[in-house]
Amino acid sequence: MHWSNFFHIYQPPAWDEAIVRRATAEAYQPMVAILQQHPEIKITLNITGSLIDQLVALGLTDVLQSIRRLAERGQIELVGSAKYHPILPLLPAEEIVRQIELQEIVCRETFGSAFHPKGFYAPEMAYSASLEPILINRGYEWIIIDEVCSGQPLGTTLFDRRYMTGGGLGVVFRNRFLSDFLSFSATIDQPEKSVAALQGDIRTTAGLVTAMDGENLGHHRAGVDRLWEILVTWPEIATETVSEYRDRQSTESVIELHDGSWSSQPQEITANIPFGLWNHPNNPIHKLQWQLTHLVITAVRSAESDPTFEVARRLLDMALTSDKYWWASASPWWDMTIVIRETQRLVDVLATLTRVPTKTMNAAERLMQQVATTTELWEKTGLAKHRQGTYLQQTGDIRFMGGKRV
Repeated sequence: MHWSNFFHIYQPPAWDEAIVRRATAEAYQPMVAILQQHPEIKITLNITGSLIDQLVALGLTDVLQSIRRLAERGQIELVGSAKYHPILPLLPAEEIVRQIELQEIVCRETFGSAFHPKGFYAPEMAYSASLEPILINRGYEWIIIDEVCSGQPLGTTLFDRRYMTGGGLGVVFRNRFLSDFLSFSATIDQPEKSVAALQGDIRTTAGLVTAMDGENLGHHRAGVDRLWEILVTWPEIATETVSEYRDRQSTESVIELHDGSWSSQPQEITANIPFGLWNHPNNPIHKLQWQLTHLVITAVRSAESDPTFEVARRLLDMALTSDKYWWASASPWWDMTIVIRETQRLVDVLATLTRVPTKTMNAAERLMQQVATTTELWEKTGLAKHRQGTYLQQTGDIRFMGGKRV
């Protein structure tokens, strides 16, 4: 069986140093160590620029050096992405292009000629057709997305063909069930059961594509790194990069895609809620956050003549990260402190400019106050906890974060 492992590793900009160090020790270093010990193993990897910056700042460059060497010898295929992990379909086109360019710059600086991406990973696999012309224009050949976007019932998308959009962008789908199984459900001390599960999906005869956060290899759930090492060295399994998987498929198929992410539920796609964890129509915190986001984007882009524009521009790039919306979803992710702190960073962007119209600043501060008030209300009344419980009951999801089950 041919198996393409795609991993995405990321930490939000200016994140807690202890968390970054722990994720490095528990997931990133074990991942590269396994690859170094087994030169036959290949993976495809996205490492965000925001994580690269933090690893450099903390002196954890051994991981970056190892990734570069592994990429140079063909064990790691690097892909393009967006530097600060925004939900790209929810941003204006100019901001999408900027985030992609920033990612390309830091990857070229860090990995040199080993960074020559064919593929693209949109943060959270958040796909919409608006990305296609941008990616094609920048020379990307394919994008990896979740099979929920295929328009087929989950578990039925075929993997024996080269998919293309009508506009000419290649598409690679991940097997959602097996990706989530390995991340959250696989029995760590019984690898033979995991092998049976991998081979039990009839679609894997054409090749298996799994995609998950690299932090799942030991950071979010202890022991998954050891299980993964056993699986990728199993005698009946051969690994390949995503591009190699795609090149092996001789049948081409044009497909019409649906907007969605790797967290989207089928019922959300049907209800036209493709990005519910970050922008749900029934979440008032999200509505306020996005009003503030677009207000700040407009204000900064109108301030190019301001003496401190470059400082504000960089802070805005960082503030567009997806985490504040995700933690406000209560589906099931919720953290009042993170929601308020990370949303405040948007207002702080404006505070660095010297000539912000009073009306604009007042509007931003008013929206921020509404975000804080609503968030605190959800926490105090138990509404957030209720929404978490309802979500988990409806989806049956099992998730882990930093070693703890949600």
